[in-house]
Amino acid sequence: MKLGYYSYTTHIEHDVGDIHPEHPMRIIAINHHLEETGLAADAYQGGCNHVAQADLLRAHSQGYIEQLLAMSPANGMILADPDTPMAVGSLNAAYQAAGCVVEALDDLMQDRIARAFCSVRPPGHHAQSNKSMGFCFLNNVAIAAKKAQQEYGLERIAIIDFDVHQGNGTIDILADDPAFLICSSFQHPSFPFTHWRNIYNNVINTPLDEGSSGLDMRRAVEAQWLHQLQDFKPQLTIVSAGFDAHEKDHMAELKWQAEDYAWFGAFLSDINKGCEENKILAVLEGGYNLEALASSAHDFIAGFKD
Repeated sequence: MKLGYYSYTTHIEHDVGDIHPEHPMRIIAINHHLEETGLAADAYQGGCNHVAQADLLRAHSQGYIEQLLAMSPANGMILADPDTPMAVGSLNAAYQAAGCVVEALDDLMQDRIARAFCSVRPPGHHAQSNKSMGFCFLNNVAIAAKKAQQEYGLERIAIIDFDVHQGNGTIDILADDPAFLICSSFQHPSFPFTHWRNIYNNVINTPLDEGSSGLDMRRAVEAQWLHQLQDFKPQLTIVSAGFDAHEKDHMAELKWQAEDYAWFGAFLSDINKGCEENKILAVLEGGYNLEALASSAHDFIAGFKD
């Protein structure tokens, strides 16, 4: 089953300083590890497209997109939000990231590939329809999900978010739309401290206590997600793939290992084997310890690519 791997070099333009955890070495570490192992050697390579305005407006308001353009600095750096610095090249990198994800979606829907991993930054799942936050400017997953619904006519799209921080922006944009089933695991309590209660008809929140292991996660996911996903029979699964729950990542206090991400990839692949379309689009979110990020992304891709 053909794998697509999508990345780009202009993410380097989003340079907010060496001490900021969301830095260019994240993508470089993943790329280097995949090259060393040969996992993506036969993959379809993509990531050249720039996102169209029409696709942005499926998930974000016109005013917000104009605001991002107006505030993008000509030199130096500003704060789009207390946690979200914006440098000269940040907005272009964000546009390119969203373009990568949309390109991967198009390739999936046109049957060039059946699985895709988008190694992109800045991340996206905290970006709301009209607000930057949590290192995120544009919600890559929500943009692709809305395009799949509105342009390709899909009626059942699963959104899987396993970042250590809940994808509140994705929920903000897609909540209560029956075309989407959103399953989100995250440490609780933790940033962003919102949207974690099960108050939406199409959201399954799975909060994990500080110190939870990968085994704790597996049991919770199987108990809370498995039957719902099987009954939903997604035509497309879009994954916010965050690797900051790894024990070596000090962004939070979960205790996952690389093999837990391999399990997650296989779990999603097995569910999709029962679906006629069997398409999975995974998008990088968190993950800040470079060694743990690279090995976890590798094992996740190995788990879901077949």
